[in-house]
Amino acid sequence: MLTAIRRPTPFDVSRLILVGALWGGAFLFISIALEDFEPISIATWRVTLGAMVLSLIALIIGQKLPTGVRNWRFIFIVGLLNSAVPFFLISWGQQFISSAESALLVAMGTFVSLLLSHFTSDDERINRHRVIGVSVGFLGVMVLVFWELLESGTGNLVGQLAVMAAGCSYATSAVISRRLTHLPMISTSAATLTSASLYMIPLAFLFENPLPDKVSGSSIVALIYLGVIATALAFTVRFFIIRANGAVFMSQVGYLVPLFGVIWSGLYFADAINLQTLISLGMIMLGIAITRKGS
Repeated sequence: MLTAIRRPTPFDVSRLILVGALWGGAFLFISIALEDFEPISIATWRVTLGAMVLSLIALIIGQKLPTGVRNWRFIFIVGLLNSAVPFFLISWGQQFISSAESALLVAMGTFVSLLLSHFTSDDERINRHRVIGVSVGFLGVMVLVFWELLESGTGNLVGQLAVMAAGCSYATSAVISRRLTHLPMISTSAATLTSASLYMIPLAFLFENPLPDKVSGSSIVALIYLGVIATALAFTVRFFIIRANGAVFMSQVGYLVPLFGVIWSGLYFADAINLQTLISLGMIMLGIAITRKGS
């Protein structure tokens, strides 16, 4: 059952920007956590801590877990496609390609979301404004990473395909998440992250060591941010956005994430935010506004 969506309001746009800011800040904290943990282990701690926090909140407010085989089937699919698959593919793919190319290829998932939503719903059909808005936003990301992409060049095909598949996985999970929007959001988010942790924990122990002997305080703080803020909080807001505005609108967060990654990094390292970043910001916001008009 699909919940009807509405045209995004300024409040909805602000929620989308919030999620983009929280996920964009994750890059900085991932770089800190990498001092003591490997990529898959960081992703595992991220979803596991997020699941624990949201489960506790759901218990406190008396929100029961979803019931029914159909609902849990979708929960496990979303957990797989939104966390386990893309986290693994991006970590693996970036061995062969630059972070700039990775950001660009993940952003292509917005086009996949646009296409899938057109064929799986009645209220997210492809129209002129949506196509123009998504395209302008993508060009904004291109402006953001263009010079870095020229310097680093393109990686090999295997890495590119892995990261593109991760972007498609994110987009598909957003479309499928609409099948869960009739359920309580906090407990559903907790269930989805719990399912993701069930996929990630075996991967972490199989390929890495998620329990290193020595861990610095900064790494612990980084994991707390990633699990509580960038996952538990952001994932719940994401569900609310999908329920209110649909998968296509939500997918545009893929344009905001690399942008905020650059902004937070610039602020942390006291680097000036350059004209390229400001142009990218303007194009991304213009793309979101055009897409909003077509909703």
